[in-house]
Amino acid sequence: MKRTLLIIAAATLSLAACSKKAETPAPAGETVTYFKLPLAAGGGDLDLAAYAGKPVMLMFFTETCPYCRKAGPAVEKLNKTFGPKGLNVMGICIQDDAQAALNFGKSLGITFPLAYNGRPVYKAYKAQGVPYIYLLDKTHKIYNVWEGYDESYDPEMVKAITALLAKK
Repeated sequence: MKRTLLIIAAATLSLAACSKKAETPAPAGETVTYFKLPLAAGGGDLDLAAYAGKPVMLMFFTETCPYCRKAGPAVEKLNKTFGPKGLNVMGICIQDDAQAALNFGKSLGITFPLAYNGRPVYKAYKAQGVPYIYLLDKTHKIYNVWEGYDESYDPEMVKAITALLAKK
């Protein structure tokens, strides 16, 4: 009985750490807030304006969140599949330390750009935990949002990206 209670308590704490609730997320169709954040790898910024006229998928994450660590490889797979077709994928670490984003990317084999110090952008997008994944159309309005991550989201993500890329 004590062991079951400990397991339940640990699971609850883990979920609370990764899925803190805040405001309602920005709805699909809403113009998102522009951002310019430092790249974790150094040498410049991740500037949304540089992707004008291009669809973007962005994922908010933290280095050690277990759900982010599940989402990272799935988003990387989407990057490899749809990047050559015009989708631009990027990650935004809400932690202030570039090393947290670098560790996340290196440990998961992430090849898309990773920024850090993203908490203000995270708040502007009204995300409610991590991971939070946004699909933006070519005008950078929110096309779709995935709260958290589960493998069952994969077909829906593929369908949404395919539909978005088909729009001229």
